[in-house]
Amino acid sequence: MKTFFRWINPLVIGLLRSRVHGLLSFQLMVLDITGRRTGKQYSLPVSFAADGKELVCLTLASNIWWKNFIDRPKLTIWYRGRQHSAEASVESQDVERIEKEIKQLIEHNFADAFFAGIRLNLKLEPNPKDLARAATRHVVLRVRPLDGSV
Repeated sequence: MKTFFRWINPLVIGLLRSRVHGLLSFQLMVLDITGRRTGKQYSLPVSFAADGKELVCLTLASNIWWKNFIDRPKLTIWYRGRQHSAEASVESQDVERIEKEIKQLIEHNFADAFFAGIRLNLKLEPNPKDLARAATRHVVLRVRPLDGSV
């Protein structure tokens, strides 16, 4: 799966930064991240759900890129085809909160259930055991555009 994402991510990022971003920007955005130790720039497409003035994202705890926001909460995002300055916060400890956020993401985009390893029933509700297990393996990133564009 990682090989697939290494191949597809540059295409998705290009699309999200183009005039035809509307094909995907209703559920995906790009995070432009600066490595906390290396200073290297990274761009990652992520699924999101809007929650008030914040955008909620999810990643596996084993994906170490999210740790860049512990010391450096500032980043640039491409959201709905436009570039924005933003701040991020990470939730990696509160499993109940992470579970709630995962459920919210699934309600916004059912594909997130697949990527989080959560089965859905016929009513498209997440399997409670899968949801609880996923909450122990994921972290939640909350991104707040500084211009209030959400």
